[in-house]
Amino acid sequence: AWSYISSSIMPPKLPKEIEPLRLAQSGLKLSGELFVKDMPRLCESLTDNEGQIRVDLAFDMDEIGTPYMAGRLTADVSMMCERCLSPMTVNLSVDCLLAMVISERKVAALAEQYDPWLLESNASVPLNAVIEDELMLALPLVPRHREACLPSDAWFSGDERDVDEEEPQKVSPFAILSQLKDK
Repeated sequence: AWSYISSSIMPPKLPKEIEPLRLAQSGLKLSGELFVKDMPRLCESLTDNEGQIRVDLAFDMDEIGTPYMAGRLTADVSMMCERCLSPMTVNLSVDCLLAMVISERKVAALAEQYDPWLLESNASVPLNAVIEDELMLALPLVPRHREACLPSDAWFSGDERDVDEEEPQKVSPFAILSQLKDK
């Protein structure tokens, strides 16, 4: 059967569920795009749910038999700038290297380059959830524009004073005591 839809028009389809251990044993690669709107926990931190996430994943086993997933995730998401309170685009580019473990006891024995991915069993897992977790970890804690996004009159260093402002006279707390002493 011939497909009349060009791959440049329609992104490659990724599976909803994956069996990570089986993929690692087979040495498979997955590439495609997911929609930001399909990741509700991620959307809670964003100003809108528009956009797509480019996903490139490779599953394999290392020299000592540890199953792992290496991947690159890229997305442009919209977050609220904490400085000027207007929406801004945040470019996310995440490189992940996750070692699959079924027991928490095995986490301590992992090689240092891996982040642990604790699996319940050989069961399948939702691909969106794994991608969403990695993207959420990459979000800036305090998003703000790199350039100055506030007008210069909004900045106040504490040293600047208006020329017209009268400086209030400071009253020493001991001045009252000296007045009482003189009575």
